[in-house]
Amino acid sequence: MANLRLIHTNRLTQVAGSATHPATNDFKSQSATGTSFVLTTGAVSGNVAIVAYLPEHTGSITMTVTGLPAVTESTTSATASLPAGYGGGKYVVVYATGLASTTSFTVTFNTSVKVSRFIVGNYWSPQYNIPFGVSVGYTDTTTSERLQGGDLYSTPGPRHKTLQFELQYLTDTDKFEFFSILKTVGKSGCVFVSVFPEDTDKPREQMYSIYGKLSDLSAIAYAQYTRYTSSVQLEEF
Repeated sequence: MANLRLIHTNRLTQVAGSATHPATNDFKSQSATGTSFVLTTGAVSGNVAIVAYLPEHTGSITMTVTGLPAVTESTTSATASLPAGYGGGKYVVVYATGLASTTSFTVTFNTSVKVSRFIVGNYWSPQYNIPFGVSVGYTDTTTSERLQGGDLYSTPGPRHKTLQFELQYLTDTDKFEFFSILKTVGKSGCVFVSVFPEDTDKPREQMYSIYGKLSDLSAIAYAQYTRYTSSVQLEEF
């Protein structure tokens, strides 16, 4: 099983030749429909991931990416029967290693889809994987009040995914990289995290993937000689 993967810098600059295309913004409520998209990026090379967030699509979906040396296709069958603002949405990801420097990708789906966000960037993985105890769930902003007749009346509110995990085995090199991520991203920037990247259990990979913001900037603790620990809490964008 591959270690956790995290993208902290999205190198995407344009989609379909536009810097204001809906899939370049961190708003899941905005989307564009199509079967093929040309992505323009700053120069990327090495270990790279191409991620698409689909706010409404249900059923199986295949995404093919041209311009990669080996792996070009990713399929996911997790459903998204609810609107994106109420827990729907899915991620489709293609990973590549040893990518030569490039600034363009063509992403093609097997059917017409709505896309709210593309993410293209280098992914970071800790040398040692995270421990058991990863938590995924949803925060529900619904409010309820008891009426005078005794009924409990609820006003439905939007829901968003949350993901929490511990980083218990950071090496000297890892601690500097993670510290840089905290400093660069802060609480206003977005990161993509997959706890089970390229897992054969696609529903599990889907469940433990998230593109979102850090709920807090956790400190890095010096646990013991050459070992450091921290934690991550994310809420979906």
